[in-house]
Amino acid sequence: MKKSLLTFAVMLTGAALFTACDDNDSTQEPVPIIVSNGAYIVCGGNQSANVNGSLSYIDYATGTAAQKVFYNNNGRELGLTPNDAVVYGSKMYIVVTEENTVEVVDAKTLRSVKQIKTPELMGADKGVAPRHITAANGLVYFTTYGGSTSTYDENWNAVTSGNGYVAAIDTTTYSLKQTYTAGSFPEGLDVTSTTLYVANSDYSAGSKPSISVINLSTGVDTPITGENIRNPQAVAAAGSDVFFLDWGLYDENWMQVNAGVYRVSGSSVTAVIPNATGWAPVGQTIYTFNTPYGAATKEYQAYNIVTGAKQTFTDGADIFQPNAIGADPITGHVFIASYNENPDRQGYAGYAIDGYVVEYDATGKMLKKYACGVGPNAIVFNTAIEYIQ
Repeated sequence: MKKSLLTFAVMLTGAALFTACDDNDSTQEPVPIIVSNGAYIVCGGNQSANVNGSLSYIDYATGTAAQKVFYNNNGRELGLTPNDAVVYGSKMYIVVTEENTVEVVDAKTLRSVKQIKTPELMGADKGVAPRHITAANGLVYFTTYGGSTSTYDENWNAVTSGNGYVAAIDTTTYSLKQTYTAGSFPEGLDVTSTTLYVANSDYSAGSKPSISVINLSTGVDTPITGENIRNPQAVAAAGSDVFFLDWGLYDENWMQVNAGVYRVSGSSVTAVIPNATGWAPVGQTIYTFNTPYGAATKEYQAYNIVTGAKQTFTDGADIFQPNAIGADPITGHVFIASYNENPDRQGYAGYAIDGYVVEYDATGKMLKKYACGVGPNAIVFNTAIEYIQ
């Protein structure tokens, strides 16, 4: 979605220049441009503390952030586990995992248009636990854990079985257009005109993680596997290459190891950012933060997928415990969402209290800090097409 927006913006800029230079055209038609009006922060709440998730909104025009905007416009909660969202056309689609729903709202008014119950849409065996969402080709796609299951042996090693799914739904009727079979515990996904890519995490068991490469026409999956694919969480296609964020696994001391961003080029899978636990790919840049479990320091980097250049984006002085990152495809600004410090336990994150978001420009200069809800875990940008003379 982000890559398509950038491409489209360039095309529209060219159209505007062409119109302006046509001396024989006595009437100038309105020219469409893509603008970004703000950022939605999906806040996952805290299930163990029974704190509902919520939606916060940063309004660029006013420079302010509003809390619980879904509740304020609909008089009901999203649920305990909002996990991801996408803005596509005039609507936003919000995935709520444990509630097994996808909320469809008007992107301007935030009024509910439809609540999709995923087990009813896909069947009880396939629609369980929707996770992540994207949109392309006039359809909205989301992953579900579906038939993926996990148990533990006597040594507390995870043992997984079954597989998950991807649903493709119509944006007008909200009917199911297609169901694709993915791998074990699928998380993030990306879609091109011909191919669906899915990060199959295997619930960090490490026995059968993969990147699904699914032909949209046939539904055939030709998965990518290998020793550098351990616990993939998100994926993005870029030309003939594929990038994915992997959370790695845990060693005998429960230290998180091998988390990073990896590149699939042909049959080769290599680490391009060896230390990363969160990412925001936009255009030719991947912004990352690194806060692996057990680490004493945090890192924030920007990686150019064309040149391979990598540099520190910010020192993170404004961030206590990052949990989500997003890069606005129009403005180029980067937003990092964080937990606040626990007031009752110094040095530890407050997982059941409100968080915050820090906005940076493309150079890493801190611009502003906004309050948000509990457990911020996804950042979605409110882009729209407007017309100018």
